[in-house]
Amino acid sequence: MVIVNRAGQETAFEFDICIIGAGASGLTIASALAGTHVTVCVLESGGDANFTGTSDLATGESSGLPYAPLDTSRLRGFGGSTRAGGWGGLCKPLDEQDFEYRPWVNDSGWPFGYDHLHPYYERAKETLGVPDVDELRPRDTVFAGRSAKLASDRLALCRNFRLGDSLRATIERSPSTTIFLHSTALYLEFDSARHAVASVLFNQGDDRTLRVTAHAYVLAAGGLENARLLLLSQGLEGPPKQLVGRYFMDHPRFSVGTIYPLKKDAFAELLSFDRVRIARRHTVERLIWPGSRRHFRVKGLTLSFDAQKEEQLLNHRAWVEPVFSGQVDETIEALKSKILSLRDLSLQGQRRPRVSHSIRNLRTVNWTTIMHLARPARLARCFRLQHILEPEPCAESAVKLSRHRDRFGLRKIDLHWRLSESTLTSLRRTFQILQAEFLRTGIARLEATPEEWERLERPMWTWHHIGTTRMHDDPRRGVVDAQCRVHGVSNLFIAGSSVFPTAGNDTPTFTAVALAHRLADHLMDIAAGSCP
Repeated sequence: MVIVNRAGQETAFEFDICIIGAGASGLTIASALAGTHVTVCVLESGGDANFTGTSDLATGESSGLPYAPLDTSRLRGFGGSTRAGGWGGLCKPLDEQDFEYRPWVNDSGWPFGYDHLHPYYERAKETLGVPDVDELRPRDTVFAGRSAKLASDRLALCRNFRLGDSLRATIERSPSTTIFLHSTALYLEFDSARHAVASVLFNQGDDRTLRVTAHAYVLAAGGLENARLLLLSQGLEGPPKQLVGRYFMDHPRFSVGTIYPLKKDAFAELLSFDRVRIARRHTVERLIWPGSRRHFRVKGLTLSFDAQKEEQLLNHRAWVEPVFSGQVDETIEALKSKILSLRDLSLQGQRRPRVSHSIRNLRTVNWTTIMHLARPARLARCFRLQHILEPEPCAESAVKLSRHRDRFGLRKIDLHWRLSESTLTSLRRTFQILQAEFLRTGIARLEATPEEWERLERPMWTWHHIGTTRMHDDPRRGVVDAQCRVHGVSNLFIAGSSVFPTAGNDTPTFTAVALAHRLADHLMDIAAGSCP
């Protein structure tokens, strides 16, 4: 690998494949092609250091539902959002039903099913360090099988979730791979017929614009920037042009309901749904034993596939948050809000406060804080539910271009996040079923206050940018085809979760990496001349 921080005097470069973005998808493709006869370049807007803060180029505005600052919702640099401060490493393949057309879900259905993608999940398993893929597929009964509707799904915390570190050696050994760091793609140039991309213009922070030409191009810059680059390029024509940026999805999070166990054995079962507690154990073990090969698995509370189909519901998962005697709800919410604020400040490149200073600022060094952070299992008295919901595809939810411009004079992003009413209706009905099943089986009481239901108007987000260049064989219904090639453009492909037609119930990275392996195979075939 050649890492280029400055391009020298040259103003044009030629490769077989040009990848824009060195995140999970871009690095997966680059590592799969490393060491072959195929020459590859990767344009990465950020740098190589593990943490340098976000770029002003990532800022934008939100005109829809309230959303995280855009410059903290995706990280730039070698490794992208798999870098420190980004992705936490939870992995699960999409469920089989997520690939299928569901009559009650608008614009649902993928061009292929789970079985087609399974071999690529197996390769993604090796890339990410995930246990057996088939172990993560089924939904299990919970509470000793007392209910046919209550279920749990399985997730794994992968070992190689910092892909910039784990894939570096493979890419560095490849003489056919060149990485351009601090190199921001500005827009694509199309040929005169607008049937192919002729080049990519990029800037390395000075006044000169440089150019890359390639046989094939891959946008792997994330669900926001993939759409923005296409909107800025003004070379796409036909029906797909009208869909670019539309159908933006993120998994909405809601804190609704508290579970009061009625049986002692229910406490242990419910504790297994505390994702944060298990993730912290995983982090501590990695720090103490960096070479540990042990896999950590997490369970999510959900409904069986049959129950979701019978009730015509969207996919769903809930985590639990243990509640301890003496805690104050308002204090917990203030604590979580402050932790999120400190994360944003840190990712925006501001100096990370000392631990002692951070604690003083929280003003909550009391029983509530200690219990929330330590989460001692034996002291839990009940459990608050944190729901993550599959969003129904909604064309009005969109990435648009803002009136504001970046330092290169290009329009920034205006994110207009929307949720369909069916999405919220599905959550309400899912909650009712959980409530009825807990009570019917005598396991627990599930209660919610009117104030909690009012929060549906202000969902939290999960920093997942999905669907803005969606996949469909019909160019009137998708931006890319089943091979992730942009409709009407012979040599432009898109990688990442922006091509997902539907979002599943969380954890898109595993599927994005599987699709990247699949696309890498297709690009190899193109380079070998066996594909058009």
